[in-house]
Amino acid sequence: MLNLKHAIMKAKDISNLYLFCQSVECGGFAAASAKTHVSAPTLSRAVASLEDQLGEKLVHRNAKQFQLTSAGDEYYQRFASLFSQLNDQWIQLSNSQPVLTGEIRVSCPEPFADNFLQKLAIDFMDLHPEITISIQFSSGTERFFDDQIDLAIVTSLPHATNLVQRRLFESPLVMAASPGYLTKYGAPDSTEDLISHRLLSGNNLPYWELTERGKSVRIPYQPKYDISSLRLNIEATLQGAGICMMPLAAFDKHAKAGRLVRVLPEVECPTGKAYLVWADRKLIATRVVAFRDMVFEKFGKTEEFLASIGDEKTKIE
Repeated sequence: MLNLKHAIMKAKDISNLYLFCQSVECGGFAAASAKTHVSAPTLSRAVASLEDQLGEKLVHRNAKQFQLTSAGDEYYQRFASLFSQLNDQWIQLSNSQPVLTGEIRVSCPEPFADNFLQKLAIDFMDLHPEITISIQFSSGTERFFDDQIDLAIVTSLPHATNLVQRRLFESPLVMAASPGYLTKYGAPDSTEDLISHRLLSGNNLPYWELTERGKSVRIPYQPKYDISSLRLNIEATLQGAGICMMPLAAFDKHAKAGRLVRVLPEVECPTGKAYLVWADRKLIATRVVAFRDMVFEKFGKTEEFLASIGDEKTKIE
């Protein structure tokens, strides 16, 4: 529970509380200093003064860490939205647009960075020079909060109830192999035959769930070669390393050039999906909202993106 010593807040308390919320939103004093034009030492003193006033520690901080305590998280959750609403009203009345500053931390599977997200991030930073973007490779949300991620592109729905998700796209998947692989090892005649083949997948699945003649079949996935990258798995498939499950759009491009052959075309594969995930419906920073909206706007060329996986250079403009 909040430990408010006095019922009436002074102007200095409100100022310190605002600077605390800005420091939390920016992930530290240095980034908040660039946004608020207040020096980092002044921000640190404001938070320390707020802690003295409240009688509670709000932030664990040192040279490399800025982490909220449970009390700090409660104060931030209670008051940040109020400052955000006040700022929105101020912008509407002043008829001006905010300068976006600070860092945006994004996680995604490697193909999304290779073929889509890197170009988008560079374009966004060109539009907003005071923004920095950090991208790390991950296909899930297990470390979303530990790594202070703002946005995540994932291929399966997160289990955490406090994460908001919106689907980016869905695409049918197919199994494929190179002509050289099929000549050397033969083509499977049924899903059961897949068990004796070299299976490749960048999705870290414990099994492949397929549908054969209307029946669901699970094929254990124990790869001879394993790498957490769909792009590199497709490249390995092209080199004859095994049978890969991949987006139909990526297969079609290589099939037309004679580099890949569809395996068990009568068998139905699962549908590949991707979601954009963020942490809060209301307390999401303005810079993150702007980048999130740009992702949704630019992601209309889904098939073009999927077809480009495995290429050395992105095709999305």
